[in-house]
Amino acid sequence: MATTTILQYLQHKGVSAAGASVELGTSPLDRIQTETFLTETAITKGQLVAVDVSKMTADPTGGFTALTVVAADFNAGPPVQKIAVGIAAASVTGTATNPQPITVVVRGPAAASSLATVGCAVGDPLVLDTAGAAGSLMVNTAANIGHVVCYALETVAAAGPVKVYVLGSGI
Repeated sequence: MATTTILQYLQHKGVSAAGASVELGTSPLDRIQTETFLTETAITKGQLVAVDVSKMTADPTGGFTALTVVAADFNAGPPVQKIAVGIAAASVTGTATNPQPITVVVRGPAAASSLATVGCAVGDPLVLDTAGAAGSLMVNTAANIGHVVCYALETVAAAGPVKVYVLGSGI
């Protein structure tokens, strides 16, 4: 499950076998880090996901909890699912009898499809939506002090999709 970040390639141009300069693009530079988890529920691309703490009843060691994710939800439960790990990179549906792997952006740029607030500006800190929309984000304010999981990379005027930069939370 762990991703290594030891190798860092910083060049955007390379040299072909014939000696010509070749543009590599931004892919080597994007600094995105993903992790693969399992899900036993439906998760939509762009949703904020959290470790599934309901697994602690069957696995008190926490191993299965750390492996399984659900859409983060501030108000659902019990138990509430507030331990956010990142943004889902794809839509996946799993079941308890057939858990499915899901790729989650745990650090770096990601497209979040669920900003619940009325909008945000570049650099706004984003947290799990306290109003209860599963997997959604809202701007962190003095009235809503939460664990910042990402920052807005663009300004949007209304609720909806927003590009974000996910902070590495030690995953």
